Amino acid sequence: MISSLNKRLLAKSKLILQQTTRVQHQQQLLLRSFTSQKQEQQEKNQQQNENTSQNNNNNNNNNNNNNNKNNNYNNNFKPISNNRNVTWASLTVALISGGIGWLYYDHLMTKKRERQNEIKTYGSSSVGGPFVLIDENGKPFTDLNLRGKYGLLYFGFTYCPDVCPAELYKMTKVIKNLESSGLGDSVVPVFITIDPWRDTVEQVKSYIEEFHPKFKGLTGTPEQITKVAKSYRVFMSKSGKGDDYLVDHTIIVYLVGPDGKFIEFYNVNQDSDIITNKIITRIANGGKGGDNRGEIKIEKSYFEKIADLFK
Repeated sequence: MISSLNKRLLAKSKLILQQTTRVQHQQQLLLRSFTSQKQEQQEKNQQQNENTSQNNNNNNNNNNNNNNKNNNYNNNFKPISNNRNVTWASLTVALISGGIGWLYYDHLMTKKRERQNEIKTYGSSSVGGPFVLIDENGKPFTDLNLRGKYGLLYFGFTYCPDVCPAELYKMTKVIKNLESSGLGDSVVPVFITIDPWRDTVEQVKSYIEEFHPKFKGLTGTPEQITKVAKSYRVFMSKSGKGDDYLVDHTIIVYLVGPDGKFIEFYNVNQDSDIITNKIITRIANGGKGGDNRGEIKIEKSYFEKIADLFK
């Protein structure tokens, strides 16, 4: 009886032990599964954290890059803007300076043309007058030597490269035209130097021999030349240094009557035929008349025209 009971107890004990072992095994499996899940979850969380961190870093990098780009753009934009401002300012200054310079240049050239090509007078008596000079033969020559004849006067200098020879050749043609009309003896062509420092008697004589033989060549002291030039309103100014200077001067041919009074003048734009016809008309009228007998002729520059708008 007892042996049978022990055997049953032993069998139950083994069964309980097996169940306990099975339960422990299941617990271990559950623990492992839980641990594995926990580790996986941790790994996922860690991966997510890493991804989040990476994204944040990327976003930060992108933001930094954007900020850098914005900074670079701003930095680049500012100098460009400044450069444009400087460029436009410089261009504006250059245009204004150029405009002022051009107006000033035009003003100077206008006044020069006015002095060279126009005679500003207040009546015919203010042009011309008595003078005492020396002719090409070294003899005294005054305005009285021209009385009874018409005088055709030109002021220039023998070293003049182009304008003076051209004007004297034009006067030569005028005298030849008058000779053809039977009036050659009525007019005396006269060359008066405005360069007494270089145009000696010998120099003037040699020079006028290249033109009409009736030419008279006159020189004198600087004071004498200055006086006669002023009386005929002749502008003259040295330009250059040393002995190779030129002389800017009025380019005008003057007609003086038999009484020594100024009749009219002829500018560089009038050719020999026009001058010839005018002289013939003046002689026919006894030296009276004259298209430009002492009138005021003033050419205004653009500067003066603009200034008039503000008056």
